[in-house]
Amino acid sequence: MAASEFLEALKSAFEVELSVKRLGKWTTRPVRFVADSSTIYLLPVNGTDTKWYKYVTIDPEIELTVKAKKVRREARAVDAQKLAYVIGRFRSKYGDLERYYRKLDAGFVVQI
Repeated sequence: MAASEFLEALKSAFEVELSVKRLGKWTTRPVRFVADSSTIYLLPVNGTDTKWYKYVTIDPEIELTVKAKKVRREARAVDAQKLAYVIGRFRSKYGDLERYYRKLDAGFVVQI
């Protein structure tokens, strides 16, 4: 599937389905995201304590699905400066993050 189809489907999405590997098997959960053009940012709800965060640090290959469009890419951790930017973008899109996010100490970037 073309990246452009995935990015087009992403425009009207509230969440994406994130699949990560756990002990060699794929596990999936809905996660919120923000996007800049072909860059997607993800924040784990419990920061570095989030299970999927730990799985991605072991194996960075992830799969994102939105409206039956899928891409498989590598997720990279963001540095502290970029994390502040990502948190700001999440606040703009979703509002009061502290209502849902327990710890804001980690995030990922994914290039589509």
